[in-house]
Amino acid sequence: MSKRKRKDKDGSATAPAAKRQQKDTNKAPAEVAPLPPPIDTTPFLDNPKGADLKREVQLYDTLGSEDSSERLAAANAIISGLLGGDGVEESTLQKHLERRLFRGLASGRKGSRLGFSVVLTEILSELFGTKNLAAQTYTSLTFDQILGILVTKTKPEGDLSGQEEKDHHLGLLFGLQSFVRAKILFGPDSRWDDILEKLLGLSKKKPWIREECGWVIVEALTQMNQSQAEDTLKQLNDAGLASSPEGVGIWLSARHRFPDMKFPSKPWGQSGNPLDHLKTLAKALKESSSGDESAKAKQQVAQTGSWNSKLHFAWNIVLAQYAQEAAADESTPDFENFWKVAVDGKEFH
Repeated sequence: MSKRKRKDKDGSATAPAAKRQQKDTNKAPAEVAPLPPPIDTTPFLDNPKGADLKREVQLYDTLGSEDSSERLAAANAIISGLLGGDGVEESTLQKHLERRLFRGLASGRKGSRLGFSVVLTEILSELFGTKNLAAQTYTSLTFDQILGILVTKTKPEGDLSGQEEKDHHLGLLFGLQSFVRAKILFGPDSRWDDILEKLLGLSKKKPWIREECGWVIVEALTQMNQSQAEDTLKQLNDAGLASSPEGVGIWLSARHRFPDMKFPSKPWGQSGNPLDHLKTLAKALKESSSGDESAKAKQQVAQTGSWNSKLHFAWNIVLAQYAQEAAADESTPDFENFWKVAVDGKEFH
């Protein structure tokens, strides 16, 4: 299907002029490219060989495609191959988790982490969500065991290059995000603390990944109740992240979701509103999350006076909060004062 779409798109870009079209109306219509054969979604075998092994290899290779439609088609086929019908044997599912899916998260191919995390999110949802297959069919695949597989397969070991180490850290991040997006962490048996612990540990590895960890926590907030959110913010405060850019975004997101929740007394006060503390807010937002850039790169930025790095996600949340409170005509520090302090660097009196 994707091949046909690509052909149609290319054709429209080089369409002949109207006069040429009129002249060629009596010619035989061009042949239409045949649709690709449907993807095989039959269950995977425990020890595939020949055509069965080739099929698996091709599906996992396509799962790393930069074409989103190809990637999604492969993801659906893999999910069906593992859990469709009565599902595969437990040993087969464990092999795919260990040898392909979690290991694939550390791949440097551009589409791999996206494709592999889509499959993992669905599998985790099936195992520990409504169907609860881990309790009924795959009893040896406990939550702790699967989380352990993720940590093991994305742990940078040996003499790795800087890029390879980065790929492993990103693999862990995408894996943890899959647990969050599977929506399996806040049931009767809360598993969030285990994921939060890993996110906090990962956030300390490199400055550039801390923002990504913070965003995953913001995503998780939408699934929490008020008590869970209060406990999460307490742990973030204890870890020293409250006054970071990530802390600003998380505090405002939590405050928006639970206006009456109890916030840590510092650094944003009992109201939990960073907008009430402009100097501290400005300092947090100015903090760079690109602390691992080279001294040469920093010098180049200083010389040219230009910087094209994307804004931290906390800025969007802060600006949205100002817009919301301005529309409601609430009594908060006005946007002009915020801009003077946070952007222009002027003193606020």
